[in-house]
Amino acid sequence: MSHPRGFRILFACLVCIGIGQSMLFAILPPAARKIGLTPFQVSTIFATSATIWVFLSPMWGRRSDVAGRRSVILIGLLGFALSMTLLAAMIEIGLAGLLPMILVYPLMVASRSVFALLGSGTGPASQAYVADRTSRTERTAGVSLVSAALGAGQTIGPAIGAGLTIIGLLAPLYFSAALAVLSAVMIWAYLPEDGPPVKHGEERPPKMSFRDRRVLPFLLVATCQQAVRATTVITLAFFLQDTLHLGAKQTVQYSGIAFSVLAVSGLFAQLVLVQRFRPSARFMMGAGLPLSLGAFVLFVLRGGFGQFLAALVLLGMGLGLVRPGYAAGASLSVEANEQGAVAGLTGAIGVIGNIFGPLIGTTLYEMNPIGPYALNAAIMACALVFVLTNRRIRALRA
Repeated sequence: MSHPRGFRILFACLVCIGIGQSMLFAILPPAARKIGLTPFQVSTIFATSATIWVFLSPMWGRRSDVAGRRSVILIGLLGFALSMTLLAAMIEIGLAGLLPMILVYPLMVASRSVFALLGSGTGPASQAYVADRTSRTERTAGVSLVSAALGAGQTIGPAIGAGLTIIGLLAPLYFSAALAVLSAVMIWAYLPEDGPPVKHGEERPPKMSFRDRRVLPFLLVATCQQAVRATTVITLAFFLQDTLHLGAKQTVQYSGIAFSVLAVSGLFAQLVLVQRFRPSARFMMGAGLPLSLGAFVLFVLRGGFGQFLAALVLLGMGLGLVRPGYAAGASLSVEANEQGAVAGLTGAIGVIGNIFGPLIGTTLYEMNPIGPYALNAAIMACALVFVLTNRRIRALRA
């Protein structure tokens, strides 16, 4: 690939975002409980931000097509830093009792929403930056770096956050804000950019819709993939505890191992397999979906912890292939001046899966612990048939 220096800088900055996000998911629930928030209220903090993200991510992606990738990435990084700082400050105010809970809770929702308002452009602009600087044969390997960077940050983030809590409960949030500011400085000073993809005097591309026939097949695959991933993540600890009859402490230990295996397997697929063999977008989806299907079949059959770890290896590798597969496929299906717009759409559609997947999955789990995994297996089977038979996906040449 060309522009290796720019890709390394971008990779490092996205790792920082992944670190911050994973630390927030670990810190916010216990911190919110200390100030009196219920689990449902905590979930609404994330759900409100995610809902805003769905609408603004495509807008920021289109904006990067006109104003340039670097400026949108900068805005997103600084928005993330501001959101984390505000959220930590609101928690501190709540812990100190300086404001009543009736005010602290909506202020926490607003603080997290700042990330969606300003930060939802970082991912689309980063993916579009890579797309601008890769050939069609390099596209899948380049796009996989974006999701791999976030995954790497989310893998090491909990360990860093656990160490920082020695200083204070909210130290990880302030640390992640400082990392985002440092990342913005690096992007401003060192990320090369020749200029906006659409220059003055050129005709701007029309607004891209979720119904755009060129990208709709890939958006459908993205929705399926994100929904099953979110469902698995939200129910896995409960499933291990109930199936293996674990105590609370054992559940934490076994779940930690399970999530690490899932993350490392995904990173292996994206950083080793994809970078080494450079498969096509269509091949990645066609190979990743059967792996995911096999994983959920193992879950449904149930067994020992070793069988579940094998299932998570398959699932991590499957999701690690499908994610850059549909993202690269969508990128290859549109024009050069639409890369930001299509990246925004794929980012937004993934959030939709993250919102509705857990709601359906947890409902099914209460009926039967196998329910979410049986549904996920069915979704992956349908997605596989769709990928193998859809004319637009079959026509991909990369």
